Amino acid sequence: MKITNDFRQQGRRVAPRKRKSEITRYDGQREQHVIGWLEFCGRNFRLERINQLRQDHYTAYMRHLSSKGLSATTIYNHALSLRKFVDRAHLSIKINPSRALKRRQERLLQENAPTLCSTPGGEA
Repeated sequence: MKITNDFRQQGRRVAPRKRKSEITRYDGQREQHVIGWLEFCGRNFRLERINQLRQDHYTAYMRHLSSKGLSATTIYNHALSLRKFVDRAHLSIKINPSRALKRRQERLLQENAPTLCSTPGGEA
C-alpha cells in the first residue's frame, strides 16, 4: 500500500472540510504540496501509513526542496501547506515555516559570499 493511497482513504479526516463552491486553486496547490511530501517519504523512506511520518521526514523533505534550488518563498509555502496537514492529521511534527525561509536565505548567503584571496599584482 502506498502512503498516497492512505492519504486518499483518510481524506475526510486529514483534508480541509469545504464545500465544492468554496474550494480555491490554493486548496489544490496545498493538496499537491502534501502529496509531494508523501510521495517523497514513500519513495525515500518506504512509508506506507500517514501515522508513520516523523520530524526527520519533514526535515529531509525541506532539505530536498532547498537542494532543488526552489526559492525561499516557495519553500515557505510548502511549509505552510504541510503545517495545515500535520494539524489535521494530529501528527507530532513541529513545523516552523519562517525557520525554513531563514535557513534557505542563510544557505544562499553562504554560497554567494566572497572568498578571501590575495590581491592581484601584489601581496597583501
